[in-house]
Amino acid sequence: MNKGELKLFLGILAIAIALASVTLYPTFVSSRADNQTGPIVIKDPIKARVTRKDLFPEGAWYKGKKDAPILVVEFADYQCPMCATAVEQMKKILAKHPDEVCYVFHGIQIQATHRNALIMAQAAEAAGLQGKYWEMHEALFKKQRDFVTLPEVDAIDAVTEIAKSIGLDMMRFGADLRGSTATRAQERSGKIAIRAEVQSTPCFFILREDKSTLKLQSLRELVNWFDKLDKGQQAANKPAR
Repeated sequence: MNKGELKLFLGILAIAIALASVTLYPTFVSSRADNQTGPIVIKDPIKARVTRKDLFPEGAWYKGKKDAPILVVEFADYQCPMCATAVEQMKKILAKHPDEVCYVFHGIQIQATHRNALIMAQAAEAAGLQGKYWEMHEALFKKQRDFVTLPEVDAIDAVTEIAKSIGLDMMRFGADLRGSTATRAQERSGKIAIRAEVQSTPCFFILREDKSTLKLQSLRELVNWFDKLDKGQQAANKPAR
């Protein structure tokens, strides 16, 4: 297959993915208005009816120790601005709790207008097959604005350029991007999101040993939860007078 044929094939694939997303996420809504004004109320986490096995299936991408006492699972859309902000926040959380937190990420499309979210998620999955999932993950969020107005066919070129920049084998990346492994992995994340009733991004789930699954529906809720955890640990470690 020559370069022109490959581009045409991937373009058709991207369009098919976009059309499929309309039926795959019929109840999803935008996370929050990116230009929201006024105070943001931090809600208490709610209990969710999903298990660790549901949220952290075999083969899911994660950072930290797999058996860490706190599991944080994020569902995010690569075209969601607040999700890009969450990248740096999660880095801080993992740096502060290296032995306590295992972090799992699922890339989904939260709304139909984010027409390139799925091909971006598949690009991350394809990069992961070469051991560079997280490098692609971060690069996609850094280049997020470049994808806002791109038609699907041009988005293929954009993720290909990112793949080059992180040193991927380009022949393999092109094959993996349209291959069944990356496609099925992304589709699985979408199905898990539906089962978990994810309706906005970023959306986080926290699981602790012998405790219920908590659902946090904003980045602020996640930050607040860890602030409370840190204060509780500080109080517990404070010597008695």
